[in-house]
Amino acid sequence: MRRVTVRVAILLVVHCFLGNCEVASKHNECNTGVPGIPGTPGLNGQQGPPGRDGKDGEPGLKGDPGTPGEKGPQGPPGNRGLPGKPGLDGISGPPGKPGYTVMSLRRENYAFHVGLTSSYPSTDGPIKFEKVFYNAQRIYNTESGKFISPTSGLYFLKYQITVNNKNVHITLQHNGKIVQHMYHAYGSQTNQASGSSILALKKNDEVWLQVVGTDNGLYADSDNDSTFSGLEIA
Repeated sequence: MRRVTVRVAILLVVHCFLGNCEVASKHNECNTGVPGIPGTPGLNGQQGPPGRDGKDGEPGLKGDPGTPGEKGPQGPPGNRGLPGKPGLDGISGPPGKPGYTVMSLRRENYAFHVGLTSSYPSTDGPIKFEKVFYNAQRIYNTESGKFISPTSGLYFLKYQITVNNKNVHITLQHNGKIVQHMYHAYGSQTNQASGSSILALKKNDEVWLQVVGTDNGLYADSDNDSTFSGLEIA
């Protein structure tokens, strides 16, 4: 009630100050009075209840891009990721240059292995073994009956003979000199005899077997062979 009274008093003061004050008794004219002293300010009113939230406004226009900031320090390495899928095969490169040819330090050893084609060969020279089992390097001459050393070295020589009907006496000769004798006395049936030697030969040295005298019981047929063989061992 007090607030309403104060408000009415203020309105009357303002009304009179603007010239609408009390009516003059004479000719109904209005006289402006002297402004009154300002009244004491009223007390603050109680705070009203909070208003309702307003609706969100429409999104504003997109602003201009900002200036790029300074580059920050490098962070620590991350964890290793999983392996990726294998890539496609690349295009084949051009052929490489031919390599250098290197000669092998190892070579095939020289060797031969020959046999008789008929029994009781001639006794006037080297025994000719004309059946060839191996003579790839042609180091045994089937026409002369001689082994000709293709290179200087150490050779192992062996002969295996079949004896029939007579005794056998043969020699192993090196360049015309006897280096070994082999004698076998014939019995009542076909026998086997053999001999071997290791010779240090020079290139083109000649080695052969030869019958001595009339003791020539060398025998050969489809089931029995008399053979001569040689092998370079060093």
